[in-house]
Amino acid sequence: MPRAFFLFALLLTGAAPGLRAQTEYYARLGAVGASNLLHDVIVNDLTLRQSIAPMIAIGGSLPVGSKGYRANLEATLATGGYHRNEAGSSFDVATLRTATLMLGLEGPLWQRIRWRAGLGAIQYWPANDEGIFLDGGTTRLLAGGGVDYRYPVLAKWDLMTSARFDYHRFRTGTLEARGFSQTQGVSRVSLSVGLSRSVR
Repeated sequence: MPRAFFLFALLLTGAAPGLRAQTEYYARLGAVGASNLLHDVIVNDLTLRQSIAPMIAIGGSLPVGSKGYRANLEATLATGGYHRNEAGSSFDVATLRTATLMLGLEGPLWQRIRWRAGLGAIQYWPANDEGIFLDGGTTRLLAGGGVDYRYPVLAKWDLMTSARFDYHRFRTGTLEARGFSQTQGVSRVSLSVGLSRSVR
């Protein structure tokens, strides 16, 4: 999969002159929220969960066929924190960054709305190697999809509003060492707005 990402990135940056004239680029700002990273009952009910985090997304796409489908590559970066809830009390643990890279396909859905789906990876980067990240961050396989709404504002520029949902299984080396053999399913939802530009 990393090789596919690399080859597609080359296309988007001009490695294929014949397609470059049809390339689209975009950038968006928004926020992402996620379900629990960990849920366990030892003596008390214990959960670890990320806070809603500001997010930036950048990406690009190339046409596939003649029916409006496009292959796309999208990267996101979010920085926030995560907190621990135990016995009715909640407190912040540390800063946590997440980065994703997803290769996917998009197509027309209805009028100015387009669907998209893809596969990729998510990387967790904790600010400190502690707690469940005592052995550092972790990289997991990611699957997701969403919808985009685009409204033209200039000749080559569109206002872009996006909603995304993705899912992955979460586990770290520290959790495995402590006997957590099962992975935790993590769902994430993001909303963002930005601009896209067509290079024709």
